[in-house]
Amino acid sequence: MLFGSGDEHLYCVSKDGKERWKFKVPGGPVLASPAITNGRTFVAGCDSALHVLEVTKGQQLASVDLGGQTGGTAAVAGDRLYIGTMSNEVLAVDWKKAEVAWRFSSPRQQQAFFSSAALADDLVVIGSRDKRLYALNRQTGAEVWSFPTGGKVDSSPVVVGKRIYVGSLDKNFYVLDLTSGKEVQRLNLHGAVSASPAVADGCVVIGTQEGLVYCLGAKK
Repeated sequence: MLFGSGDEHLYCVSKDGKERWKFKVPGGPVLASPAITNGRTFVAGCDSALHVLEVTKGQQLASVDLGGQTGGTAAVAGDRLYIGTMSNEVLAVDWKKAEVAWRFSSPRQQQAFFSSAALADDLVVIGSRDKRLYALNRQTGAEVWSFPTGGKVDSSPVVVGKRIYVGSLDKNFYVLDLTSGKEVQRLNLHGAVSASPAVADGCVVIGTQEGLVYCLGAKK
């Protein structure tokens, strides 16, 4: 089991709770959840670097300068991972080569990306504190579309089929078309949404900062 901590470390513990290893990420708490693939785990934080670790022993194999602190979890597909920073950028990183493949900066406002990215076949979808949800080309980082909301988008989007589900601090929950970014449905949840939705069995579960949890779906 891997998890970050406020004491600047990423921890690996066994099923019975025994520490196997820990890795220090200097400068502040490790807010993001670690991603794992092919025997590697990836962690970033307040030191503005992405660390590539061997998952069994926690040995660092490489690090990549991100140019900004991060709070979101990296989304991994193949040799690339995608992550937003607090310096108004979304990056694609080739983790095998330990180099940045592309960078995207919002042309509208200099605001942080606290949201974790969701991946579709050819898109990276991520929310920004400039009150927009962005869809970027996975290969080039070019903006395909953006959708404006009435508040910051710290919620991490979820892609299911041709729909995107995401919340905003404007108290609304949005359903968007994946291809065009057009609004399909909007629900007022009467509380700011910074959490990420969970989708299963035809239902969407989402919580608000008012302490309410909603299960959205067809009535049974």
